[in-house]
Amino acid sequence: MGAVRRYLSNERRAFASIWLFLRRRKDVPSDGVALAYSGPRTPMLIVFAVVSFVETGLLWLIDLGIVIDLVLLVLGLYSALFVFGIFAASVTRPHVVSPREVRIRAGVFYDVRVPLTDVLSLRRHKQTHPPTVRTFTGGELIMHEDYDTNLVLELREPITVTRPLGGTESVRVIRYYAEEPDIAVSAFDSFTPRQAA
Repeated sequence: MGAVRRYLSNERRAFASIWLFLRRRKDVPSDGVALAYSGPRTPMLIVFAVVSFVETGLLWLIDLGIVIDLVLLVLGLYSALFVFGIFAASVTRPHVVSPREVRIRAGVFYDVRVPLTDVLSLRRHKQTHPPTVRTFTGGELIMHEDYDTNLVLELREPITVTRPLGGTESVRVIRYYAEEPDIAVSAFDSFTPRQAA
């Protein structure tokens, strides 16, 4: 039952992200630095959304009876909107570095909040991962875009990360991708002295 609840929660956030996207708003605190990561995934998600809309239209042309046609129409529109919601979430829910925390996200599926006091280091390190890479491996969380990561967040102590459907993993290192990793490191460096003072 927990997995169903988590799926519905992810779905709700995806549809809420469409509203944020249409209003050109982002889920970022006023004192936080937003770090986009959606660039590499944007073309694929747009293609999926367009294919879903086209598929829905083509199925509507086939006369399978009014009830089946309506069910297929609703399912097709839902899938297209959900894919668009995932795209909108990747734009409106960027990574964030603030005076309080480093927040690492992957659309509606991951939202990892790490207080600055728990961070040992945040550094640039570009790495390409093989297609078979697992999200969690040996105490690491790997959140790649097109199999690439360019930032490494090392923690003082392991933290618990919640998977998209509710399972948990303990991690001490998070490897992730940001379009402008230098800005992430600069923001972290600028906030860290204040946190330590």
